[in-house]
Amino acid sequence: MIPPEILAWLAQPTSFAAGAALYAQHGGSGVYQRLFAAGETSYSRQVLVQQLRGCCDVVCPDEVPKATRVTVPDSAPTVVAAPAEATTTHTVAPDLLPIRAQLRVLRDERSQLHAQLTAPRLSQKDRGRMALRILDIGELVLEQLLLEAHVLHHGALPAGPVALADLVDEGELRRRLSNLVALRAKLRKNEKRAAELPGVEADILLIRSKLTPTISV
Repeated sequence: MIPPEILAWLAQPTSFAAGAALYAQHGGSGVYQRLFAAGETSYSRQVLVQQLRGCCDVVCPDEVPKATRVTVPDSAPTVVAAPAEATTTHTVAPDLLPIRAQLRVLRDERSQLHAQLTAPRLSQKDRGRMALRILDIGELVLEQLLLEAHVLHHGALPAGPVALADLVDEGELRRRLSNLVALRAKLRKNEKRAAELPGVEADILLIRSKLTPTISV
């Protein structure tokens, strides 16, 4: 049964937030939910409409490829069509689409913030807030790029965070190594958390084995 509230929204898709709430209720992709939660853009609105149409299996006539709109007169003779030439098709993993959409949203926001940083009347407080947000976006972009690399390699999103053993990106390996070294220093000073130290040491050794043999931290 087609949810009537989705049909009502599709008839008048004015409120992006209401549409996002409907997808959170009826949609199945957490990645798309995160995309819609990031806020409205022209791209995210387009994706939202497409996904809600998919929830109720609605196919609009305008979305049917022109190649399939063939009208055959009643008097037309029967013709056996010649076999079509073989074409190479490239299948894109479904999980890549929301990842790349989120990357576009993040990069657009970062570009806008960079442009606003040079505004002549911008206060130091606002400039600092924007700079911190740009740094946060950099981390978010890196996370999405890691997910993209995982999907390209494995064909689907990981069940959880990318495991250390599966990491191949040097930048992310070095970031985790820096965090682990800092954590190790704290653990050595905290006897109550001494049991965590062997696991951290093992992760540090694993990362160093993935990086160049001459690295020293």
